[in-house]
Amino acid sequence: PYERKTTLVRGIGIAGADNHQAVRATFSGQPISSYDAADPAVPSLDQVVAAHLERDSPSALASLHLGVRPADAYEFYQMYGRSTLFFSSSGPIDYEASPVAAYDRLFASTATPTPPSMTADPEREALSILTAELDALDVRAAGLPTEQAKLAQHREALAALAARGGAMPPPTFSCGGSIASVEALRAELAGNPRAAYRDDLFSAIFDAQVDLAAQALVCGLTRVATIQAGSADGNVVVPVGGGLPHHNTSHGDQATFAQVQRWYSTKLARLLAALDVPDPLEPASGRTVLDNSCVLVLAECLPSSHASNEVPCFFIGGAGGRLRAGTHVTASGATNRHVLAAVASAFGVASTERAHF
Repeated sequence: PYERKTTLVRGIGIAGADNHQAVRATFSGQPISSYDAADPAVPSLDQVVAAHLERDSPSALASLHLGVRPADAYEFYQMYGRSTLFFSSSGPIDYEASPVAAYDRLFASTATPTPPSMTADPEREALSILTAELDALDVRAAGLPTEQAKLAQHREALAALAARGGAMPPPTFSCGGSIASVEALRAELAGNPRAAYRDDLFSAIFDAQVDLAAQALVCGLTRVATIQAGSADGNVVVPVGGGLPHHNTSHGDQATFAQVQRWYSTKLARLLAALDVPDPLEPASGRTVLDNSCVLVLAECLPSSHASNEVPCFFIGGAGGRLRAGTHVTASGATNRHVLAAVASAFGVASTERAHF
């Protein structure tokens, strides 16, 4: 659905870093030679853009940083330089791993959370269940072309049903309103930060953090948000195929690991749907919040080999028309520093404000 708003960038390497330690270099543009190397002492892309936007037009919150199991365990968060993607000039950016704590800090002062109210939609629920069942069957049918072809036909039929009205509409938000996915976790997470690191809550917490970020962006509470799922070499269990540990699976059969990546993509799609709503700051423009934004996805290393050359890199949204969307770009020999510079420039950041990349 977002093909025309997505640009894939091929050929990107991580400058000055390789393997998992490259996680700290990815968005900072700084060389990181090993796990023991010092953290970057410069702001990462998010902080550079936030500082620029705040200078001209301050918002209530300069930037928002959310984590979804940002370490293998509560005690390991931000240890060994493996769990942090984003930095200020004074050190790692702190993440909130609990969506309940994040919501209460951000929104509870303006409105008391109320139980979610949802209108039942049997057709939509049935489509969701069938899609989940097909996902599970895809894993079992790996290596069986005939069965995979049958499943593909079923997916086409489901897509046709969704096009006739079975698809879930993107959620709409207003500042201060309760968020159903957050409230569903309140009993488990309120006053219990360790629970945010449970594998069985991984998917639900992911949804809640995505919804929180979307609400904060759409309503203008902030203009810069980051979501970090997992740590650099963490083994969080992804709920597909009976449960697949992310890191171990990445070293194994790549068709199986593709199931893990496809699951992550459903979370990205949730974010895009929530942002692809009319921009309340430009109601007459016809553009959505997503059109006026840039959702950047950039990996620190490849699966299997874990080399940091030609890593996955793409963005969705055109930054208000300043980024070319809906295409492929081959940038052989380019690095993450070029990507960071391009995105920063799209938001008006001068080269003097981002001299480190």
